[in-house]
Amino acid sequence: MESISNIRRLPSFWRGSVHQTLATLDKPIRFTPSGPRPIVLIPGAFCTSSVMNRLGNKLIELGRSVCVPPSFAYYYSALANLCRLPKAARDFIKWLNQAGQEYGFDQIDAVGHSNGGLIALLAQDMVDQGEAKCAVRVKRVFTMAAPFKGLPNAKVLSPMVPCCRDLVAGSDTLQRIARVRQLVVHCLVAEGDFLVPPASQFPEDQTGTVMEGFQHMDFIVGTDEKVERTAKEIVKWLGTEC
Repeated sequence: MESISNIRRLPSFWRGSVHQTLATLDKPIRFTPSGPRPIVLIPGAFCTSSVMNRLGNKLIELGRSVCVPPSFAYYYSALANLCRLPKAARDFIKWLNQAGQEYGFDQIDAVGHSNGGLIALLAQDMVDQGEAKCAVRVKRVFTMAAPFKGLPNAKVLSPMVPCCRDLVAGSDTLQRIARVRQLVVHCLVAEGDFLVPPASQFPEDQTGTVMEGFQHMDFIVGTDEKVERTAKEIVKWLGTEC
């Protein structure tokens, strides 16, 4: 029955994929963060930084300071951010050091979509373990459709999509991410997700808010109503304090 239900989700998944691909072609907004603890929006696989344009604007309207890191390795359009998660985490740390120095902050609230949430957690674990130095601490992490427990068929997809090597259930990367799961303040779960099973979208011993009618990409490239609902959930859990 679950497989039949998942097949029914496929058309909405493809619609979301088209919107996501188009969003990767937009010019990224250069958000200028302010305050001691801005929100950093981190995109997942197949996403350039421009996919966060709409959500970033909504959060600013709600009173939060926002910034977005540049696209990770494999930069072009829908092929962006397909690199291994440890590489993305190291790139994120490097950018975070530079941004903290430029804008004068030493901690952030990380809001990650899909792999983006995992990248923030892995980056902080690298710092905690002494593998990297960062003057900016990831204070809290808020996730949207993050594959905490892996991705179905990740092993099959690994030769074509490098980041999938880190999304095989039980991988070393997922174990490291689980080690810092206390940083996760809340998770949004896409109820109609075709890509990541809803039960995988939050860490062990935690739960999330199930967003009814949401497909995997709706948090960032869905209808205006869905993007606004996402922004309000983020502010509900992270507050309006910058």
